[in-house]
Amino acid sequence: MKRASGALLLGLFLVLGLAAATAAPRGRMRPAPDPDPVAGNPQSRIRVIIYQDLECPDCAQWHGVFLRQIIPEFGKDVAFEFRDFPLPQHLWSFNAAVLARFFDQQKPPVGMAWRDYCFTHQDQLTPDNLLDRAAAWAAPHGITRAQLAQVFTRSDLFALVQADMQRGREDHVEHTPTVLFNGVEATTPTQLEQWLRQATANRR
Repeated sequence: MKRASGALLLGLFLVLGLAAATAAPRGRMRPAPDPDPVAGNPQSRIRVIIYQDLECPDCAQWHGVFLRQIIPEFGKDVAFEFRDFPLPQHLWSFNAAVLARFFDQQKPPVGMAWRDYCFTHQDQLTPDNLLDRAAAWAAPHGITRAQLAQVFTRSDLFALVQADMQRGREDHVEHTPTVLFNGVEATTPTQLEQWLRQATANRR
């Protein structure tokens, strides 16, 4: 796991939902400044908060487990909210998160698909090629390179990422991924699955 020391200033996919966190207990709900991507059932009161960094290898591993195992099993009964927490030692993760916010505003599934792309292509992305890679990836979605070039002039998109980072600091996030359920961090996917089975037992 990677440990954070400050804010970086550079800049499945199913549906969007609203949620938020407060300092104690961790991951508690309060109004968010803008919808964060939510997979599963956005109306569910059973909620998992995932702070992630698109450049983090541990996040990529967890994300794969979410897509393959956890969301297919529990998505009917649980909301999985993904929040941005780019770490300062990573060179392209903040800008990738800003791009994700732009894609969210075009179509929510496109934003989640971009996050999936980042996780599965981490070893191919660099600060220098991020925009070109994003443009090539986005072209089939009808999004042009010229549109993407304007993304990094938009303070509102930067503010959305920074707001998630602030909520992470309030939730005492020190590494990514930080996966919170009922304010408690799940340290392994198996542990999270056990908690979710208990929480959803009477719904099945």
